[in-house]
Amino acid sequence: MKRFKHILATTDLSSESFAAVAYAGHLARDQGAKLSIIYVPHSSTLLFSEFAPTPDLALLDSQIEEMAEERLQAWVKRHLRNVGKVNVLVKRGETHSTICKAAADLKASVIVIATHGRKGFGHAMLGSVAERVIRDAPCPVLVIKPPKPDTSRKKK
Repeated sequence: MKRFKHILATTDLSSESFAAVAYAGHLARDQGAKLSIIYVPHSSTLLFSEFAPTPDLALLDSQIEEMAEERLQAWVKRHLRNVGKVNVLVKRGETHSTICKAAADLKASVIVIATHGRKGFGHAMLGSVAERVIRDAPCPVLVIKPPKPDTSRKKK
């Protein structure tokens, strides 16, 4: 079986994506691979139109990136203690192409990405970053389905 040397896990800071990052962490530990986690925040320029007063968007984007990196570092310390050094990346850009470029730059062996499992209208409107990454990735892509909700608890 091929061993992974460098795993790139993606997150959008959702619970589904953190489940995939945790999976990537276990895989990295078991394979003795490097682990990098990438987050591509949405640009704040999408929030404002020509009709609204524009704040300093560069400053806002920088603050979003700093907060995201702090949140990711804290999550890594709490959930991936046994993985070793984890490289956290927060990069601006169009989500799927930024992920693919990072994978190429890092010479990633595999990309681990979550799917939200949206269907129908939600999928049509929001699209699928995972789908686009699969199409354009420079390496194999492992797609992690969202965990199923726990239905074993009885309602009282």
